Amino acid sequence: MITVGLTGNVASGKTTVADRWREKGVLVIDADRLGHEVLREDRHARTALVAAFGEDILGPEGAIDRVALGTLAFATPETTHRLNVIVHPPLLARLDELLARARAEGRALAVVDAALIFEFGLDVAMDVNVLVTAPPQIRAERLRERGLDEERIARVMASQMPDAEKAAACDFVIVNDGTIEALRARADEVLAAIEAETMDEGGS
Repeated sequence: MITVGLTGNVASGKTTVADRWREKGVLVIDADRLGHEVLREDRHARTALVAAFGEDILGPEGAIDRVALGTLAFATPETTHRLNVIVHPPLLARLDELLARARAEGRALAVVDAALIFEFGLDVAMDVNVLVTAPPQIRAERLRERGLDEERIARVMASQMPDAEKAAACDFVIVNDGTIEALRARADEVLAAIEAETMDEGGS
């Protein structure tokens, strides 16, 4: 089974590429969803997060308020690291289970959709890594349209590994600086190239 790491910084268009590949029948594992499951279901992680960030991250019913947590966790590199140390291990354990299941099912290809492929250290475990990127000014404008203020935009963008560093370590780079149709077309091209590689390995 070929494993593909699909990554991209905030508002890059990564989700559009992931959705396009799902439409094509590819198994895409959403690491963000796994992270949400950890926050919702993992009692150990919840206890550790409250200890690290305080009870202000809890909602009225005692569940983790992801917006409140994000505001505190992305305040500084140190607090982001604190979040990652708590959430990453149970998230990666869930990911390993899903990949093992895909192999057992005989899947030829599995994509891990994660903004933090490199930050997780997952890039070395993937057979192929794909970056979706867009100019910073376009990404910032997309975030404004989502309702984020300038301070939050700057903080979130600064907390992520620069695109240039990721691009240098990726096998494919999808530049999203045009229409959504162009982005989907480029996603199709990259998927076709990866699938061709999968077929070559299967025949070797």
